[in-house]
Amino acid sequence: MRVWLALALLPLLSGCLGAVALPLLAGGTLMARDKHRVRAATHVPPTAPASRKARTNKPGVATPNPSGATLTTLKELPPPSGARAAAVDDRWQQFFAYAQERSSPGDGKGAGIESALLNQPPSIDAPTRQRCSAPVPAVVIDLDEGAQAFAPERLAHAPADVAQGLVGLRGAGLVVLWISRLPASRAGDVAQALRTSGLDAQGQDQLLLVRNRDDRKQALRQDASTDVCIVAIAGGERGDFDELFDYLRHPESAFKLDSLTGHGWFLVPPLATPSASPTER
Repeated sequence: MRVWLALALLPLLSGCLGAVALPLLAGGTLMARDKHRVRAATHVPPTAPASRKARTNKPGVATPNPSGATLTTLKELPPPSGARAAAVDDRWQQFFAYAQERSSPGDGKGAGIESALLNQPPSIDAPTRQRCSAPVPAVVIDLDEGAQAFAPERLAHAPADVAQGLVGLRGAGLVVLWISRLPASRAGDVAQALRTSGLDAQGQDQLLLVRNRDDRKQALRQDASTDVCIVAIAGGERGDFDELFDYLRHPESAFKLDSLTGHGWFLVPPLATPSASPTER
């Protein structure tokens, strides 16, 4: 209804204002909360509204609803305490610090800014990075565990320091993208897991999920780079940065790519709990 109303009003808009409104209406999945829509991202279906049975007495304090769940009006996670902050994993800390330093791609056009993506086809003898064509900085976080696709039900409550680091990236204007080889039909499950874990409590982030059986995460990263400048990637193995590593018979021969570790590529501990072994199931 709002879209039709906006379309009806377009003839009344002056030329300059109308030119701004049209791109916003063209993207059917674009919502006001999105700072920058990545076209390669999977549309996340809307979630059911929270029950109105829960009542809040004071700001930030909620009373339990009949189901036993507790709702809150807090808009973001509180900063970690000194003791908890000291416990942050250095690998995540390095990822956040590096991305923060590159939160402003400079000239407003993205030209000349180095991406975390390699030029294609990549070379292990003389690797070079792509140059960004989009001015909006972004990070990609890989949710998969090696060859095993991400299991949303195994995503535990996020460590406060990791969640707070993500809040800082968003506040600095970076787009946070979560990638997995899960099919796009699981978008609702992935988004819900990120919300309930605290990694994306406000549902602001976008998902890169495979769109068809021939799709690859390499293609998802590349397609996303047309709309954002991917300045850093976090993953559990080097294949999460470029699929080149999945085809090397002798991974040690790609030693010239080691310089990107800690400078665009970050090996981080998994966020989901490890899958059970066959004897534990």
